Amino acid sequence: MFAALGPIFWRALALLVLVDVNCLATPTAPTYDPSPFNFFGTIDSMTLDVADGPLAGGTLTVNNLTVTVPKNTLLTLPSITVAWSEMFTVDDSGNATPNLPLLGSVSWEANVYGNIVQGQRIAGLIFIVQESLQLLQGFITEIDYTTGHFWVDNLECVLNDPVGRYGYAYTENPLWTVDPDSPSVHSSTGVPLCIPRNTTDSECPLTNRPVDGNGNYLNAFTFPDPALVTPGGLDPRIMVPLVVGDYITFSGTKTGSGALEVYALEANLGIYTAPGTKPAYLTVDAAQYAIVDPDPTVEVDETRATAMASDPSTPIQWFAMDVDPCTGVVSERNLLLGQPESAAPIGEVVYRLGKTNASPATRQVGFRYSNGISEGPRGIMAGQFYQPIFSFIFPELISFGSNELPNQFERIPFLAMGSGPLEFGNYLATPLPTPTLVGQLSPWPGDSAPGTTSCGPIVTTSVSVRCDEYSNRAAVRHARYHRDTHGDDEKPEGNDNDHRDCNYDQFDGAALYADHWCR
Repeated sequence: MFAALGPIFWRALALLVLVDVNCLATPTAPTYDPSPFNFFGTIDSMTLDVADGPLAGGTLTVNNLTVTVPKNTLLTLPSITVAWSEMFTVDDSGNATPNLPLLGSVSWEANVYGNIVQGQRIAGLIFIVQESLQLLQGFITEIDYTTGHFWVDNLECVLNDPVGRYGYAYTENPLWTVDPDSPSVHSSTGVPLCIPRNTTDSECPLTNRPVDGNGNYLNAFTFPDPALVTPGGLDPRIMVPLVVGDYITFSGTKTGSGALEVYALEANLGIYTAPGTKPAYLTVDAAQYAIVDPDPTVEVDETRATAMASDPSTPIQWFAMDVDPCTGVVSERNLLLGQPESAAPIGEVVYRLGKTNASPATRQVGFRYSNGISEGPRGIMAGQFYQPIFSFIFPELISFGSNELPNQFERIPFLAMGSGPLEFGNYLATPLPTPTLVGQLSPWPGDSAPGTTSCGPIVTTSVSVRCDEYSNRAAVRHARYHRDTHGDDEKPEGNDNDHRDCNYDQFDGAALYADHWCR
């Protein structure tokens, strides 16, 4: 009898064991794919797929979490946008070393937006900076006119200025540069500032800073109408010098050079320009772009910005900068016209679009006085400011417990479609012998890649300018952009006798990709 029951007994015992094991197993919540992520943390390591050329991707490890960097990735640094390959130095053996000075000794940080697709973390947007919360303040206590270095108490500083826009050129670490075109060295109202190269520097004269009855430099003043400027008098067409005693807010990069290499500096100076005159200046404090989803179950933020103006009497147009994926030509799309404040804070203009859909999102937005631009000092085009977007706001859940929404990169054209011919962000980079197009991110950081535009052969566009010592690739970009958006006949207003005036007529492709287009 027991022999006959043996198989039944063993089956029952096996079933009991199985039930017991299942009861002891830890339950799990179901996962879903794709799912979003946003990492903001310390960079552990970076790699480059060297064999894939200038638009190669690689990997980025943040706090021990590794992310795939797709091909065609352009990332945003404090002042410039660069290809992933520009973040590395590649030796003759093909070994790639990240261009992050003191990596491992100081905190290099990345802000990465991406999606997890079939178990793989794929980046869509990347921002990199050293010590993202670094914001220093204090009085300038010393300036060395022979080197351009300055001190805030015991901290030695130097403007990281590869093209010498604000004083002496400094070329050691060009990725962490100042912005030479939309001035990142400025007064509270956007007027560009400089470090004198000597006590009689004609392009950064101490006489462009008025003094009070006791001989102390003023911290607030208004420039006269340029038509009324007298020789040696205050002139808005010339930069304003920084002096000992100025209170500054600044950020920079530690590199082991002994000096903090400054990429952004704002002096607490209330400098204004005469109403309705040119040049006038502006700067942008912040700008964010909301990614809009019509789904009523999600919450959408607003697109907004804040700017400061040296001429509070003149409205300022805020516009998106759409980029053709094949040609790179920029088209302006007006977002909002704003009037600067006439009462304190004088010159501030706040743009808020509320629930207005400003799609599609763009990598940069622009700001321009309604009465146009004019030629400013040392190659700067006054009256406008181009601001990279550092904050893209994706839709958020309002029904908690539902699946998180994947980051909707398909709604961002410069990621989904590309952005035209690659132009290196590094002003000192070796030019490409043959232009190449920035295409769609690959692998695509989403469920399925959106359709793309088929582009023909790259056709180089024509722009030429007269050359001077401040000529550089940044000015070429501006010249080409101005021609593409405003036509060949419209030129920035300026002094006809000034050899720095730009003509938008003819330019060859080889020069377009040169580091310094005037020799």
